[in-house]
Amino acid sequence: MKKVQQLIIGIVLFIPFLYLSAWVSLVGYLFEGVLLNWLFIVIAAGISLPSLLSIDRHIKHPSKQQLNQPLKARYFYIAVIWAIFSVVLTLTLNNLAFLPAPIDNVLQSSTAKILAGPLRWPMIISLCFLTPICEELGFRGVMQNYLSNIFGYWPSILITSLIFVFLHGYEIVASLCLFISTIGFSLFNRASGTMKTSIVSHMTYNIIVTILIVLQL
Repeated sequence: MKKVQQLIIGIVLFIPFLYLSAWVSLVGYLFEGVLLNWLFIVIAAGISLPSLLSIDRHIKHPSKQQLNQPLKARYFYIAVIWAIFSVVLTLTLNNLAFLPAPIDNVLQSSTAKILAGPLRWPMIISLCFLTPICEELGFRGVMQNYLSNIFGYWPSILITSLIFVFLHGYEIVASLCLFISTIGFSLFNRASGTMKTSIVSHMTYNIIVTILIVLQL
């Protein structure tokens, strides 16, 4: 009963803050002007990053994952390789004939349309750098560590990854690949002792996908 109460309290207190992790990715959705969107991502990052860091510091870290821990070279390479593997896995599975094809054409997505327009650079900065930092702080930081205090390590990474995939709203193949990828993020964070591992991997993943989209526009 106590765990259920803690979970409800966590949802009430932390779920609104998790939207801070996605706020910086709303380039082009709220404003049309280039200058307004640059101003928007600066303000959004200025609010989101300190808020998420502050909440994260007040949660007990059973795995002692810290942002101020140095990222050793081998874990940097592992993070980059994992991101490349995740992209390749997604592309491979999406092209297998016996699996469901993606519902939406990536090149027709709202993100691709923004990348093809005058808001390309604000979107690239947001998508490739600010969003990965904020999402990792929100999910692998705040949410996972809070859930770990209630349910333990393995249930916390599974729940966090499922929620992360659900909020991204991808079709079945991409969702499965994203779930596998985020499980890797959590495991590498634990092995390296720093959240910088998942941040680097998440950034690399987004950079590769962004480059692939831009090259096809």
